Amino acid sequence: MSDPARENGPLEPAAPSDNGSTRVIGRGMLVGSAGTLLSRLTGLARDVAYSAVFGTAGPFSVFLVVFTIPNLFRRVFGEGALSEAFVPLFNEKLERHGKSAAFTFFSNVLLLTAAVLLAIVVAGTLICLLLQQFFPDGRPALVLALLPVMLPYTLFICLFGLLCGVLQSFRHFAAPAVAPVLLNVTLIAATLWLCPRVGTTAEQMKVLAIAVVVGGVLQLAVLWPVLKRFGFALQRARPQVTPDVKRLMHLMIPGVIGASIYQINVMFDRILALYLDPWAAAALLYSERLVYLPVGVFAVALSAASLPLLSRAFAAGRQTDIIDALSYGLRQVFFVSVPCVLVLMYLGNAVVGLIYERGAFDADSARQTTAALMFYAPGIPAFAAVGIVRAGFYSRQDMKTPMRVGVFCLVLNVLLSLALMVPLRHCGLALSTTIAAYVNVAILMVLLKRDLQPTMQAWRNGLLAGTRMLVAVAVAGVAVWATAHVATTLASPGLASKAIAVFLPLAAAAAAYLLVLRLIGAKEPSEFFAAIRRQDR
Repeated sequence: MSDPARENGPLEPAAPSDNGSTRVIGRGMLVGSAGTLLSRLTGLARDVAYSAVFGTAGPFSVFLVVFTIPNLFRRVFGEGALSEAFVPLFNEKLERHGKSAAFTFFSNVLLLTAAVLLAIVVAGTLICLLLQQFFPDGRPALVLALLPVMLPYTLFICLFGLLCGVLQSFRHFAAPAVAPVLLNVTLIAATLWLCPRVGTTAEQMKVLAIAVVVGGVLQLAVLWPVLKRFGFALQRARPQVTPDVKRLMHLMIPGVIGASIYQINVMFDRILALYLDPWAAAALLYSERLVYLPVGVFAVALSAASLPLLSRAFAAGRQTDIIDALSYGLRQVFFVSVPCVLVLMYLGNAVVGLIYERGAFDADSARQTTAALMFYAPGIPAFAAVGIVRAGFYSRQDMKTPMRVGVFCLVLNVLLSLALMVPLRHCGLALSTTIAAYVNVAILMVLLKRDLQPTMQAWRNGLLAGTRMLVAVAVAGVAVWATAHVATTLASPGLASKAIAVFLPLAAAAAAYLLVLRLIGAKEPSEFFAAIRRQDR
């Protein structure tokens, strides 16, 4: 059979049926989720290494704050505004004009992006070197020492994001999902092997900064040969600002603001945490990682799989496919995320103790991390759903609506953070993030309903699916409570006891949740496992 990715012509559009659209998304989700699961597990291993070596030390909190700056550019130029504006246009080219035209457009965008990012890296480095003479010591000095080292990561990770968008457009999800493992492995090696051989904690942070850049290079290097297999060759001619590029820039401008919002929130919260308590930024990071494990594994993979398909459906005028794909994505997101809230809320202390509590991460660090987790965990469904809902707007090349809503929620988050950090300390920062996330999703869904005008039957189906999940979660909650008490009676010092206290209630909750959903006729589990079976074949 011919490979559509190797043909120099328009790709055949997907069939405008529920089976066609959801099958592609389901397959993409499973491939992406498997790779993302590996990435998240190595990321969790990285955080375990962090906690054992650095705990919640002040210089490590400074490193986390500095790391948000290249991540801000990553959100703008990589997996954020540029990528989200680029993917619909690339798929439109692919659908209407064929692969050759799409790759020409991509080559232009890639070279222009590289030039802009290189200029940012050089300018940022020079500014930091200039400011270093005014801040010879303290936290500002460490910030100015780490940032020039870490800035080149911006160039590599942003280009990596563009390559991911192209590969996902060709329904290749594995390499983009697995590549981040290389960054995690590099940071783990640096933390456990190199940092103990360096003197002060501040010097260890510089080693971590270098490891970040090395990891970014490795991620980009892995994707490049995969892209070449699809027939891409970088054009050596000077890039041109074509009408397509101008259109991209026009779409990207509001997207830059919208995509920056999350990272600005993170940066703002970590800066506040840094000056609230020296350990607070690290405690927020550790709790945030546990919350974003299920979000990253399933929701991110679903969003990545959905956007190319939604873009093609919009380009072809298939309104029904758009509604079906969004409905499927949201149901699968809630199917996975809602029980995660229950597990982390009830077992948070046990989970933190099992994963982090060793080495420099003592009982006090565990207590502060668990406290933040209690306020982050309820936001998991909102954190997970926002990517799917935004994909509905981006597929229609509407970047302004998510931007406007995002700016409103950013202001809301800032105000809530300032108000809640006084009585709740770092937990107030976590709570403000959760509240802002739910407001964001609620507004976007109302606006999306207005634009797409789904049938009343679609809304009834969504409400029924949500009701069934809540019933199943309630039963799972009883199972968690009962088995947690059994695990407590078996408790004894050591890692094995900590593992029993987590995995026994977790297994009971999963079994009860799936059994109840099956008994009351919910179709989400069968859809999920059907996607797995299709992928296995």
